[in-house]
Amino acid sequence: MATPARACLKALQDATGRWPDRNAAADGIMGDPAHQQRKSDHNDGNAFDLTHDPAHSVDCMALSRQAILDARVTYVIWNREIFNRDRSTEGWHPYDGPNPHNHHMHVSIKASARNDVSKWPWSCVIGYVAFPGHSLKEGSSGPDVTAIQNRLAELGYGVKTDGRFGAKTKQALMQFQRDSKLKPDGVVGGKTWAVLMAGPARRPSLSTTSSP
Repeated sequence: MATPARACLKALQDATGRWPDRNAAADGIMGDPAHQQRKSDHNDGNAFDLTHDPAHSVDCMALSRQAILDARVTYVIWNREIFNRDRSTEGWHPYDGPNPHNHHMHVSIKASARNDVSKWPWSCVIGYVAFPGHSLKEGSSGPDVTAIQNRLAELGYGVKTDGRFGAKTKQALMQFQRDSKLKPDGVVGGKTWAVLMAGPARRPSLSTTSSP
Protein backbone atom coordinates (compact mmCIF):
# COMPACT_ATOMS: atom_id res chain seq x y z
CA MET A 1 0.00 0.00 0.00
CA ALA A 2 1.37 3.41 -0.97
CA THR A 3 2.44 5.81 1.77
CA PRO A 4 3.42 9.50 1.77
CA ALA A 5 7.05 10.02 0.83
CA ARG A 6 9.08 11.35 3.72
CA ALA A 7 10.47 14.04 1.41
CA CYS A 8 6.93 15.28 0.71
CA LEU A 9 6.03 15.29 4.39
CA LYS A 10 9.20 17.27 5.03
CA ALA A 11 8.24 19.85 2.38
CA LEU A 12 4.93 20.61 4.10
CA GLN A 13 6.51 20.51 7.56
CA ASP A 14 9.15 23.02 6.48
CA ALA A 15 6.44 25.33 5.16
CA THR A 16 4.51 25.16 8.43
CA GLY A 17 7.71 25.64 10.40
CA ARG A 18 8.42 28.85 8.56
CA TRP A 19 4.82 30.10 8.34
CA PRO A 20 2.97 28.53 11.30
CA ASP A 21 -0.21 30.50 10.62
CA ARG A 22 -0.40 29.58 6.94
CA ASN A 23 -3.56 28.24 5.33
CA ALA A 24 -3.09 24.54 4.58
CA ALA A 25 -6.54 23.89 3.12
CA ALA A 26 -5.23 22.77 -0.29
CA ASP A 27 -2.25 20.80 1.07
CA GLY A 28 -2.09 17.14 0.18
CA ILE A 29 0.13 14.19 -0.67
CA MET A 30 -1.89 11.04 -1.26
CA GLY A 31 -4.28 10.90 -4.21
CA ASP A 32 -8.01 11.33 -3.69
CA PRO A 33 -10.56 9.23 -5.66
CA ALA A 34 -10.23 11.54 -8.67
CA HIS A 35 -6.46 11.05 -8.76
CA GLN A 36 -6.87 7.29 -8.40
CA GLN A 37 -8.77 7.14 -11.69
CA ARG A 38 -5.68 8.21 -13.60
CA LYS A 39 -1.90 8.07 -13.46
CA SER A 40 -0.63 10.46 -10.79
CA ASP A 41 2.44 10.70 -8.59
CA HIS A 42 0.00 11.44 -5.74
CA ASN A 43 -1.17 7.82 -5.91
CA ASP A 44 2.35 6.69 -5.00
CA GLY A 45 2.84 9.39 -2.37
CA ASN A 46 5.53 11.00 -4.53
CA ALA A 47 3.96 14.43 -4.91
CA PHE A 48 2.68 17.19 -2.67
CA ASP A 49 0.39 20.18 -3.01
CA LEU A 50 1.26 23.34 -1.08
CA THR A 51 -1.44 25.96 -0.50
CA HIS A 52 -0.99 29.45 -1.93
CA ASP A 53 -1.50 31.90 0.94
CA PRO A 54 0.06 35.29 0.13
CA ALA A 55 -1.67 36.84 3.14
CA HIS A 56 0.77 34.84 5.27
CA SER A 57 3.73 35.27 2.86
CA VAL A 58 3.27 31.86 1.22
CA ASP A 59 3.57 32.95 -2.41
CA CYS A 60 3.55 29.96 -4.74
CA MET A 61 4.74 32.11 -7.63
CA ALA A 62 8.09 32.44 -5.86
CA LEU A 63 8.03 28.99 -4.22
CA SER A 64 7.37 27.19 -7.50
CA ARG A 65 10.54 28.74 -8.92
CA GLN A 66 12.46 27.63 -5.85
CA ALA A 67 11.02 24.11 -5.93
CA ILE A 68 12.13 23.31 -9.48
CA LEU A 69 15.75 23.94 -8.48
CA ASP A 70 15.62 21.18 -5.86
CA ALA A 71 17.37 18.03 -7.11
CA ARG A 72 14.53 15.84 -5.82
CA VAL A 73 11.93 17.47 -8.05
CA THR A 74 10.79 16.20 -11.45
CA TYR A 75 8.14 18.78 -12.29
CA VAL A 76 6.14 21.64 -10.78
CA ILE A 77 2.73 23.02 -11.74
CA TRP A 78 1.52 26.45 -10.66
CA ASN A 79 -1.15 28.82 -12.00
CA ARG A 80 -1.59 27.15 -15.41
CA GLU A 81 2.16 26.75 -15.96
CA ILE A 82 4.43 23.72 -15.72
CA PHE A 83 8.18 23.19 -15.64
CA ASN A 84 9.18 19.62 -16.47
CA ARG A 85 12.82 18.63 -16.00
CA ASP A 86 12.86 16.20 -18.91
CA ARG A 87 11.70 19.03 -21.17
CA SER A 88 13.78 21.74 -19.53
CA THR A 89 14.48 23.62 -22.77
CA GLU A 90 10.80 24.60 -22.82
CA GLY A 91 11.15 26.37 -19.47
CA TRP A 92 7.88 27.32 -17.82
CA HIS A 93 5.12 26.80 -20.37
CA PRO A 94 1.30 26.61 -20.40
CA TYR A 95 -0.39 23.77 -18.56
CA ASP A 96 -3.84 22.83 -19.85
CA GLY A 97 -4.89 20.19 -17.32
CA PRO A 98 -8.36 20.35 -15.77
CA ASN A 99 -7.05 21.82 -12.51
CA PRO A 100 -5.42 25.24 -13.04
CA HIS A 101 -3.42 24.90 -9.80
CA ASN A 102 -4.00 28.53 -8.87
CA HIS A 103 -4.83 27.80 -5.23
CA HIS A 104 -1.86 25.53 -4.66
CA MET A 105 1.30 24.40 -6.42
CA HIS A 106 1.90 20.77 -7.31
CA VAL A 107 5.39 19.32 -6.87
CA SER A 108 6.34 15.81 -8.02
CA ILE A 109 9.53 14.15 -6.84
CA LYS A 110 11.72 11.28 -8.02
CA ALA A 111 10.78 7.90 -6.56
CA SER A 112 14.44 7.49 -5.64
CA ALA A 113 14.24 10.64 -3.49
CA ARG A 114 11.30 9.52 -1.35
CA ASN A 115 13.37 9.29 1.81
CA ASP A 116 15.51 12.38 1.25
CA VAL A 117 14.51 14.68 4.10
CA SER A 118 16.93 17.50 3.31
CA LYS A 119 15.59 20.97 4.01
CA TRP A 120 13.43 22.48 1.30
CA PRO A 121 14.25 25.98 -0.01
CA TRP A 122 11.45 27.53 2.06
CA SER A 123 12.63 26.06 5.34
CA CYS A 124 13.90 28.35 8.08
CA VAL A 125 17.40 28.27 6.67
CA ILE A 126 19.89 30.63 8.27
CA GLY A 127 20.99 33.17 5.70
CA TYR A 128 17.84 33.13 3.57
CA VAL A 129 16.61 36.66 2.90
CA ALA A 130 12.91 37.14 2.17
CA PHE A 131 11.81 39.12 -0.89
CA PRO A 132 11.35 42.75 0.22
CA GLY A 133 7.99 43.05 -1.56
CA HIS A 134 9.05 45.53 -4.24
CA SER A 135 11.21 45.28 -7.34
CA LEU A 136 14.84 46.39 -7.28
CA LYS A 137 16.55 47.87 -10.32
CA GLU A 138 19.31 50.20 -11.45
CA GLY A 139 19.30 53.20 -9.10
CA SER A 140 18.05 51.24 -6.08
CA SER A 141 20.19 51.15 -2.95
CA GLY A 142 20.25 49.77 0.56
CA PRO A 143 20.54 46.41 2.35
CA ASP A 144 18.33 44.55 -0.15
CA VAL A 145 20.70 45.53 -2.95
CA THR A 146 23.61 44.40 -0.78
CA ALA A 147 21.92 41.01 -0.37
CA ILE A 148 21.60 40.72 -4.17
CA GLN A 149 25.22 41.68 -4.70
CA ASN A 150 26.44 39.27 -2.02
CA ARG A 151 24.54 36.41 -3.66
CA LEU A 152 25.74 37.28 -7.17
CA ALA A 153 29.32 37.46 -5.92
CA GLU A 154 28.92 34.13 -4.11
CA LEU A 155 27.75 32.57 -7.37
CA GLY A 156 30.75 33.88 -9.27
CA TYR A 157 29.30 36.89 -11.06
CA GLY A 158 32.03 39.24 -9.85
CA VAL A 159 30.07 42.22 -8.54
CA LYS A 160 31.22 44.73 -5.95
CA THR A 161 29.19 44.74 -2.75
CA ASP A 162 28.46 48.40 -2.07
CA GLY A 163 24.67 48.50 -1.68
CA ARG A 164 24.21 50.54 -4.87
CA PHE A 165 22.49 49.00 -7.89
CA GLY A 166 24.62 50.35 -10.70
CA ALA A 167 25.35 49.37 -14.29
CA LYS A 168 27.77 46.57 -13.34
CA THR A 169 25.28 45.01 -10.94
CA LYS A 170 22.62 45.18 -13.65
CA GLN A 171 24.96 43.54 -16.16
CA ALA A 172 25.78 40.71 -13.74
CA LEU A 173 22.13 40.26 -12.86
CA MET A 174 21.11 40.04 -16.51
CA GLN A 175 23.71 37.32 -17.08
CA PHE A 176 22.38 35.44 -14.05
CA GLN A 177 18.86 35.74 -15.45
CA ARG A 178 19.98 34.38 -18.81
CA ASP A 179 21.80 31.49 -17.14
CA SER A 180 18.70 30.75 -15.06
CA LYS A 181 16.27 30.96 -18.02
CA LEU A 182 14.58 34.06 -16.62
CA LYS A 183 13.63 37.17 -18.56
CA PRO A 184 16.91 39.17 -18.71
CA ASP A 185 15.42 42.55 -17.86
CA GLY A 186 17.91 43.54 -15.13
CA VAL A 187 15.08 43.92 -12.60
CA VAL A 188 14.82 41.86 -9.42
CA GLY A 189 11.17 41.00 -8.95
CA GLY A 190 9.76 38.14 -6.91
CA LYS A 191 10.62 35.45 -9.47
CA THR A 192 14.25 36.51 -9.94
CA TRP A 193 14.69 36.94 -6.18
CA ALA A 194 13.34 33.45 -5.51
CA VAL A 195 15.70 31.78 -7.97
CA LEU A 196 18.69 33.90 -6.94
CA MET A 197 18.31 33.22 -3.23
CA ALA A 198 17.15 29.62 -3.42
CA GLY A 199 19.69 27.74 -5.44
CA PRO A 200 22.59 27.66 -7.86
CA ALA A 201 22.71 30.24 -10.61
CA ARG A 202 23.06 27.68 -13.35
CA ARG A 203 20.32 25.14 -13.18
CA PRO A 204 21.41 21.62 -12.25
CA SER A 205 21.29 18.89 -14.87
CA LEU A 206 17.61 18.59 -15.70
CA SER A 207 17.53 15.06 -17.09
CA THR A 208 15.10 12.57 -15.59
CA THR A 209 12.66 9.99 -16.84
CA SER A 210 9.56 11.23 -14.98
CA SER A 211 6.79 13.22 -16.62
CA PRO A 212 3.38 14.49 -15.49
